[in-house]
Amino acid sequence: MAQITLTNNPTSSALHQSLVSTHEYELNQSDSVDFCYNLIRDISSNLSNSEIVDIFASLQERESKLPFSFNDLEGTDIQGLKWPSDKVKLKFELDRMRIGNLIGEYSKGWFCNIPNSRERVRKSLNLSAYGTQTNFFEFSKFYSRLKLDIIHFQLRNLVACGSDITRGIYYPSIYFRDSQLQVSPTSIFRERELDPDMYHQFFKVNRLSPDTNSITTIREPMKLDCLLDSHSLSQNYCSSKVSTLTCTDSLLICGTFEGGYILIDTEAEPGLKNVIGEHTVASKVDGITNHVVIKEEQNELCVASNDKFIRLVDLNRSSSYKAKVKETYELPFSVNCLAVNKANPYELLFTGDDVNSYIIDTRQNNDSKTISNGMTLKGHEDYGFSCDWSPTNENLLVTGNQDGSIKLWDKRKLGENSLYTWDSSLGRSCLGNDGIDSIRGGPVRNTKFSHNGDYISWAESLDHVGIIPTQELLENNSGRLNRVQSIDFVGKCIGINFAPIDNECGEELIIGVNDKPLGGILSYRLGSKSKSLDFDFHF
Repeated sequence: MAQITLTNNPTSSALHQSLVSTHEYELNQSDSVDFCYNLIRDISSNLSNSEIVDIFASLQERESKLPFSFNDLEGTDIQGLKWPSDKVKLKFELDRMRIGNLIGEYSKGWFCNIPNSRERVRKSLNLSAYGTQTNFFEFSKFYSRLKLDIIHFQLRNLVACGSDITRGIYYPSIYFRDSQLQVSPTSIFRERELDPDMYHQFFKVNRLSPDTNSITTIREPMKLDCLLDSHSLSQNYCSSKVSTLTCTDSLLICGTFEGGYILIDTEAEPGLKNVIGEHTVASKVDGITNHVVIKEEQNELCVASNDKFIRLVDLNRSSSYKAKVKETYELPFSVNCLAVNKANPYELLFTGDDVNSYIIDTRQNNDSKTISNGMTLKGHEDYGFSCDWSPTNENLLVTGNQDGSIKLWDKRKLGENSLYTWDSSLGRSCLGNDGIDSIRGGPVRNTKFSHNGDYISWAESLDHVGIIPTQELLENNSGRLNRVQSIDFVGKCIGINFAPIDNECGEELIIGVNDKPLGGILSYRLGSKSKSLDFDFHF
């Protein structure tokens, strides 16, 4: 995981300037308002200045009458924005992708740790087109008044929900207080600069859940409550930041940038203490908790820290302030994402600051806890930030990488290439069925199998989540998929999750979006599995 260091020092090295410039687009300059302001000075923009002014007017109009949530689009897009025209919307989307694909320009382009990785991985793409766009998951609702925050541009596991989504959807937000503990004012369009000597940063972990006591006529009313405010924690979390979230139906884990995690009892009665423990597992400066996986049956946590360690924590033997680390794996690189084999919870898939991903068996003896004793997944060209293991087929694994590609693997054939590799832009509405050769998708920050393993989903750093049916992919031998779903929005995707609904007859897809005016939580629900191909008839 790249360290974020901002500087205006003109003597900074060229390499440092490169790192600063490239991550700035993903972290800050892609925010829709800032992005539009920058387009005014961009002579290569597809949009005219008058069209950009029209977009600002649409944003202002949206803000003036924005509800807490909506499920009826009524002439707007899925985020409630009424674009000046479809043509303007298309130009905006193409500008977003154009700037992401710029190379070697200050403050432009997708971030990469390994130069030219996106160009090299193109040689391995064997799935590059599709027949039709379809909606496996139908738009259900957009919660448009939520403020979801992101601190690190590469860590995107910040939206969590358990197997029972009615217990809540969890996400973090940050706020500032001055020396008199007054909350600082903010504005959607002009959020003012805060002097770090005058203001302290805190975070909240919020829960969005069904409001069973509501008397409103709104369908499926929801309520919002704060589960955790870092200002009230026993330990000094004054400057702390949330790095990752994960949960079960009764337990929420909040990873921090200080190398720790916070355990929260989500079933605690309102008004009672719900923080079970505040734990530190990595005390080094670079000990950020990158990812956490809960192994419920073993009552164990797998914690991936930026200090190049994976730690297995025994929840049964951990006290309120001390985590009981039962096993430690030291690696030659930082691990950014973990996934557990549901059929064999001792097997662990992980990806990180290395071009390869790995599988290890945690039952190995203490003297052999190295990746040399595991299995290697080779083929990506940059660092990895997402991976998942099929919940219903232990041989299928998926990885997403900063090189802009997604790979599906067969555990039995890891000595060979991945089964399929496709670009993250596959399915993008603005590119068409066969894509545009000069435009590549952005870095992949999330990959997930659906709850029952029937679908594979991935999220680009910005603006796009793609979904393809697993079985259709496995049966494909032409390089052209029959169907794909594209969910296009504006903003940074900070997390995706699937959860069963309707007694496991259906599924809900949750997408967290960070953007000053357009952020919130998107909800999609699975339609009929037997849905026929769109405009495709067989005789």
